[in-house]
Order: sequence, then structure tokens, then C-alpha cells
Amino acid sequence: MKKAVAIGLSILAILLASGFLLLRWCSSPAGGGRDCIFTVERGWGAGRISNALSDSGLVRCPPYFLWKYSRAGEGRILQAGTYRFDGGMTPDSILTLIINGEVVPVPTHWVTLAPGLTLEQTLAVISDDLDISLLELDSLASDADLLTELGVPGLEGYMFPETYEFADSLGAGAVVERIVETGFAAWPDSALILAEELGLGIDELIVLASIVEREARVDEERSVIAGVFLSRLRREMHLESCATVQYALGEVREVLLYRDLEIESPYNTYKYAGLPPGPICSPGAASLAASFMPDTTEGYLYFVSRGDGSGTHLFATTYSGHLANQRRVSSGTTD
Repeated sequence: MKKAVAIGLSILAILLASGFLLLRWCSSPAGGGRDCIFTVERGWGAGRISNALSDSGLVRCPPYFLWKYSRAGEGRILQAGTYRFDGGMTPDSILTLIINGEVVPVPTHWVTLAPGLTLEQTLAVISDDLDISLLELDSLASDADLLTELGVPGLEGYMFPETYEFADSLGAGAVVERIVETGFAAWPDSALILAEELGLGIDELIVLASIVEREARVDEERSVIAGVFLSRLRREMHLESCATVQYALGEVREVLLYRDLEIESPYNTYKYAGLPPGPICSPGAASLAASFMPDTTEGYLYFVSRGDGSGTHLFATTYSGHLANQRRVSSGTTD
């Protein structure tokens, strides 16, 4: 009997010692002492991550990694990203880095798109600042599949002005997609309802916002200028926007000549009624907000720049009032 007990205790001791050694082996560094770049892809679960770590020689025992993760606490997630590990790291250290999301810094570049840029200007800025081929960007602008995927009629007017940080590894398509989607996020929550109340479609409001962007100089006047153009549309008056003529000319001129107003183009709103066929630039957040909620309370139908460097305008409800404002500008009595 004593002999059987002794044998049993010996076996138990061996099992305990073996278990201890196995646990120690599983929890120790996999060895190698070399740096390793390891990527956790989005959507990977703990099982796939543990197996991938084992295949990469970073973890000896996937079940141990899973067991330690199960004890990490509820709500602790394994975060996607690229990590730098070495053979001297324990599975516990690796697990901590992945839970904390301590990824390898990704090289990035910044690009600032100013409000009012045309698509041509926008793509040139992106190409210069992000070192992306302008030819590739131009091809995306006419990529019907991409435009359909994004849900826009074209990129003109939809490349939202903002300062962006992009990873150097990001492709041209992903850059364009992020810029357009950032613009969508800038729309009011009730954009569709507001557009319907104004009697315009979303795309038409973007066209209107692009005109407001190029015509207005100070934020406090944007909604009033949007109201002027909306009121003219409702009265079937020509918009007579100098900014649309400049777009048709392909350049911004400080002074437009009468012959410029005769240019044959659907963007010439002196010649053709209604909105032009598309945006003339990328409107910023202020112009978008003004166009979704234009101010028509005063019934203004005309405006003219004060020409005093303030960027503000004189507004009128009648053509005779507009002519009077023009005379005030000419005489320098706009105060």
C-alpha cells in the first residue's frame, strides 16, 4: 500500500514538474533574437492571430496565448495594425502590445486643400504633396466605376477642402475616397430634407455651394449670397455669376470684359438660365452650410462688391437699387 502511494506521489510530482516546465516553455520567448514585422489584419480573431504568431516563430504555444488573452479582461480587444516584435519578447509582452495597439508608426504626408480650388488645382496639390502620379489621379476623375461607388456625378465639387494626413502606403483611389467621404460627413444631418424643402437635389445644392464659395469673401454673407441665387432661380432669372464665367474661361480675371460674358459655355450663367451643369470648385463647410440653409428673408436679388478690401457686398431687391449700389461703389461712398 505504501509502495502504491509512493508511486502515485512520484507520478503526481512528475506531472506537476512537467506542467510547470511546459508552462515555463510556453511563456518564455520563442528565441531567435531578431526583429520581426508582424501585421494583424482587420477582422482577424484571437485564434488566427495566435496561429500566425506561432507560424512567424514569435509564440511557441498558441493555446497559451489564447489562455492569457482570455484572462486579459472583458472588453480588451486585439487591435489590427503593424507591430515590431523580436525573438526576446515573451508571449505576454506581445499580447500586451497588441491589446494596447502599440503599432509601428506609419510614414505619412500632409496635404491641405483650400476651399474654392477647381478639380484640376486640387489634383495638382495632391500630386505634389503626396507624390502621386497626376496621370493616375486624372484617370480616377473619369473612372465611372469609382464615381458610381462613391455616389457622385464627378469629382469636381466633391473633393472636400480640409487638411489631411495620409499614410505613404495609401493608393490614389483610397486618397480620393477619403476626401470625398469627408465631404459627405460635412453635410447637415438633414441634408436630404433641406434639399427637398428648397426644391433642389443634393447635386444641385453642391453646384450652388460652389458658386457661393467663389462669390463670397466673408462667412457672414455666404447664406445671404446663397439666398440671392436661390431667389433668382425661383424667379427663372439668369444667375449672372462672374465666378461661373471665370470657370468657363479657365482662369480667374480680376475684371471681366463684356466680351467675356459672351463666351459660349453652359457654365456662362449670363447667357444661360438655371444652374450650370456642374460645380465650379470645391466648396468649404461654410458655403455648404449656407447653401443648405440660405437666407432669403430680405428678398435680395442683386449684390455688388464694395470694392474697399473688406470682401463685403451691397445687396438690393430691385435692379434700380442695384444700379444705385454700383454708383455708390464707383464714387467710393459705400459706408
